[in-house]
Amino acid sequence: MDIQLDTLLKGKQTRIKDKEYFETEAYINPFLERMSKITSDFRVKVELPEQITLTKEGDVNFEDITYNRVWIQAVLPEQFDVDNHQDVIGMVYGLDTRKPIVKFYRGGLNRACTNLCVFNPDYLDVQELQPEAAIDYRPLDILINKANEIKVFLEKLHNITFPRDNQYINEQLGMWIRNCLNMPYYNGINNVKLATSTAIDAYKLLFEKDSSDYYVPVTSNTDMFNIYNAFTELISNDKDKDIMNKCEKTLLLKSILEV
Repeated sequence: MDIQLDTLLKGKQTRIKDKEYFETEAYINPFLERMSKITSDFRVKVELPEQITLTKEGDVNFEDITYNRVWIQAVLPEQFDVDNHQDVIGMVYGLDTRKPIVKFYRGGLNRACTNLCVFNPDYLDVQELQPEAAIDYRPLDILINKANEIKVFLEKLHNITFPRDNQYINEQLGMWIRNCLNMPYYNGINNVKLATSTAIDAYKLLFEKDSSDYYVPVTSNTDMFNIYNAFTELISNDKDKDIMNKCEKTLLLKSILEV
């Protein structure tokens, strides 16, 4: 769910399997201190824990809550935009995952649809989150100072034609499904995969549902940029079923689509 930054900072300490973790503010403030020098545009999503307290009115009591999974994005000012994509630096952490984990990344948000794109594995840092220990923010400092390489990859996608030919579409769909089955992305701690249903649903957005923003009319061809965005639409807008692995899934697309 989306929440405001001031609400996020009220998150309490927690204990998971006899391991103590800091309050949310302790994890988030070092990120905010660095990114607030560049932007004031912060966007926050959380997964609520299974057990929560309620107010007398039956609403979630945000004054007494722990956030075990947090995703915060710092959207950089317009002068950092490239090809209608906003430059974004993000942080994701999970305390109740198989291994507690924290990730920093830099990518792009498509202004037309807010889909997240991360193109280069060098723009993702993943580390274990140790109980009662500070996070190493040095990789975030490196990401802040990196040059933006989004433009090169976007131009490549635009320059690859995807013909609206049934035989070619069938071959590509089969390849996408097989690659989803067989290609994980290893982030240094665990493997992340795309479900085969993602490939099928992307196909539907592109070639079956004429109300889709990505639909390709029978008489037209498209390009790999449109194909890529149909997939990122499904990854980015999954009703927040998985806020932990969106970066890895978008990185995996380069292999799934064989770009």
